[in-house]
Amino acid sequence: MGLQKMTKDLLHELFEYKNGNLLWKVSKARRIKVGDIAGSVNSNGYMQVQINKKMFRVHRLVWIMHNESIDEELHIDHINRDRLDNCIDNLRLVTPQENSFNSKSRGYSWIKAKKKYVAQITIDRVQKTLGAFDNAEDARRAYLDAKEKYHRIELH
Repeated sequence: MGLQKMTKDLLHELFEYKNGNLLWKVSKARRIKVGDIAGSVNSNGYMQVQINKKMFRVHRLVWIMHNESIDEELHIDHINRDRLDNCIDNLRLVTPQENSFNSKSRGYSWIKAKKKYVAQITIDRVQKTLGAFDNAEDARRAYLDAKEKYHRIELH
């Protein structure tokens, strides 16, 4: 069962949503009891849960429970960057590019050959150099100014 076949109704049969967590409404084997928090943290730091022998990320299921199905081309962004905070108010539907806007990138690096800090930003998959700077603070400011200009997220 792929995510596109995961329905709001099925999710509401299996889970109760409470404070960003999914709680089981059904018992499974001896290990899972009604009311237990569903899922575990995967190697990428996201909560995931197994349904019918397939793993699903909890934030995507929370989105479907509160909205509708998700186009496989779109991402669910954690606004506060905390991958374990699956509160519906912390989630938004975005394109892959918009999702990358919410990264923790410094936006600059030290270039030994130039003996300068070089600021860069990616816009539409193209890396743009913003300039070379004598100190990290100026390079960071150039990046943050460009991020404000180019990385605006329109809510869907």
